[in-house]
Amino acid sequence: MRAARAWIAAGFAAVLLAGCAAAPTRDIGTSFCAARVERRAAPLPPMNPALTQSLVTQGLSRDAAQMAEVIGALDGLQGLLAAERRRSVDVQFLLARQAVTDRVLLATLDVNASLAAIDCEGERGDSLRGQLQRIEARRARNLGLASILLGATTAALSGGLGLAGIDRAGDIVGIIGGTAEATIGGALLYGSASGRLRTRSNLLGEILQHPEESRLFPPTVWRYLTRREEPGARSIAEEIVANWQSAGLLRENDPLMDPEGEFTVSDLERRDGMLDLLEARIALMSRDLRVLLEEVMERMPSLAIRPARNVARP
Repeated sequence: MRAARAWIAAGFAAVLLAGCAAAPTRDIGTSFCAARVERRAAPLPPMNPALTQSLVTQGLSRDAAQMAEVIGALDGLQGLLAAERRRSVDVQFLLARQAVTDRVLLATLDVNASLAAIDCEGERGDSLRGQLQRIEARRARNLGLASILLGATTAALSGGLGLAGIDRAGDIVGIIGGTAEATIGGALLYGSASGRLRTRSNLLGEILQHPEESRLFPPTVWRYLTRREEPGARSIAEEIVANWQSAGLLRENDPLMDPEGEFTVSDLERRDGMLDLLEARIALMSRDLRVLLEEVMERMPSLAIRPARNVARP
């Protein structure tokens, strides 16, 4: 009888250790793909809603005019429209057109840089999530094996004691074994692995905090995200936060907005969903840039090229 009790106690202790042991922590650093915003030679021109509206009244679409305001190309567009009224292609026209296309090119590179930073942050989270999922799979396998061994041991002991005529002891063994198996089930349900993810360049946190100037997003992209079409209207960044909330991805005092924290697989899945929504919204900026560039290119054929002056030969 003492041997049976010792056997059950040892098995019960092993199950508790297997079920309640904390999963090892995994740490993913930020040095691999930290977001970088390089200082520009010249800052973006200030917003000018009056000039934007003036360009719309001169024949430019509202989408194109608003995008020109976002990327700082209003002066170049104004020069283009002035050249169109002169019905000639001169140096001023070419310089204005080059200024607009340069701004479009720079903004396109800013969009690509932002998308690359978001994608890299997603890969970092996916790497940690994969490690945690492997830990949980290994833990579930070990607990399942422990449950099988404990069930077989309990059945053998309780059956042997019953055949020996010690029914009361067999019942005790069955109760202890059942309790141990329930402990294993609880460990499978409530235990979860977690890992540390350092996010000093927290793109999500900056979208939520909505500062006037961004440390992580390029100026053109940040102006695109925070610009309001009219007073009182929501900016794109605020719409993104509202989408996070409606999708159940954002929580009150969410640890995902902190520069560092311990996250579970569920937390990392929420983070991945939030990054996907942000990435999709920034990618749409390329569509508006294309609209602006198309309208600039459409104005070129309608102008007459001024013939070059005759140069006297020596």
